[in-house]
Amino acid sequence: MLRVSLAIAVFLAPTQVMFAVPTAGGAERIAIATPSRGLFEFPVVVAMRKGFFKDEGIDVDKIQMQPAIAVKALVSGDVDYLLAWGSALRAAVTGVPIKAVLGMVSRPLHVLVARPGIKTPKDLKGKIIGVDSVAGTVDYLSRVAVRHFGMEPERDVKIIVTGESSIRLAALHAGSIDATPIDIAFAVKAEDEGFKRIIYLGDLIELPLSGIAVTDQKLRAQREQVKKVVRAALRGTRFMKQNRAETVQMLADYLRIMPAQSAKAYDASINSFTDDGIISDKGVNLDVQLTKERLKLTKDIPLSQLVDWSLVKEIK
Repeated sequence: MLRVSLAIAVFLAPTQVMFAVPTAGGAERIAIATPSRGLFEFPVVVAMRKGFFKDEGIDVDKIQMQPAIAVKALVSGDVDYLLAWGSALRAAVTGVPIKAVLGMVSRPLHVLVARPGIKTPKDLKGKIIGVDSVAGTVDYLSRVAVRHFGMEPERDVKIIVTGESSIRLAALHAGSIDATPIDIAFAVKAEDEGFKRIIYLGDLIELPLSGIAVTDQKLRAQREQVKKVVRAALRGTRFMKQNRAETVQMLADYLRIMPAQSAKAYDASINSFTDDGIISDKGVNLDVQLTKERLKLTKDIPLSQLVDWSLVKEIK
C-alpha cells in the first residue's frame, strides 16, 4: 500500500494530502506528484475526470508538492509518478535513477507577464522576476527570456522564489515582483486584469515542459502498471485534442478561470501537446545542455539514462 510520509506531508496544503487505502474491486491505487495546478498537467486531469485511469483498474491520488521534494518522494517511494519534467530530468542528469516514460508537452506553456509599468522588455532591467523554485523550469525560462532581450540574469535582474503560478500572479498584484513567467491559462487572466504580455516563451525555445517520470526500479518491477498509467494519460491528451468544447469547460472549472479565458489558453497551447507521447531528441538534448551549463557538468549524458519511450511505442 502506498503512503505519503509525514516528512513529505508537512509541505503540502491540508486539502492536497490523500493517504492511499485499499480500494474496492481490487483497483491499484497510485500517487502522482505535480508541482502545481496548470495546463501542463491537464492530460492527467482529463484522464482522471473521464475515467481513463479507472478503465485501466487504477485509482489516482494526485498530490501537489514542491518539485525538489517531489523528486525525493519519488525516489523514496512515497509517490509513484512525477509530472515535474524539468526537475525529474535534472535529477536524472546528476545520476538519480529516474526516467521520463511519457512526454506530454514539448514546449513551454508560459507567458512572461509584467506590471503595467513595464512598457518594453528593456524596462525589466533592475526589476524583480518571480519563479516557483531555484533551478526549476520557470527559473530556466526566466533566464532564457532575459538573455533573449540582451541582458544577463545574474547582473541585470533579481530572480526570487515566489511560488506557483497563482501565487506569482498574486505577487504581481501586490507589487512584490515586477514580472514572472506563468502558465498561459493564468496569463490570459492576468492580461484581462491589466498586466502586460512580454513574450510567449513557447515561441522562444523548444524546451520540454511536462511528462511522466518514474524510478528505474518501478519501471523494471511494475512495468505493466506503468504502461497502464502511460496509456491513460495518453488518452487524456488525445481527448483534449479531439474535444475542444468539453476540454475548455473542464479547464475553466479546474483552474477557476472564465470559459473565455480557458478557450484562449487552449487555442494558444494545444499544438504544444504531443500527439504520440514522445519528446524529440532535440528537445531533450536542449534541456540537458541547459542543465549541464547551470550545474557546471561536462560529462556526456546518454538519452537512455533520461528517457524510455518503449511503453509509448508499444501502446501505439
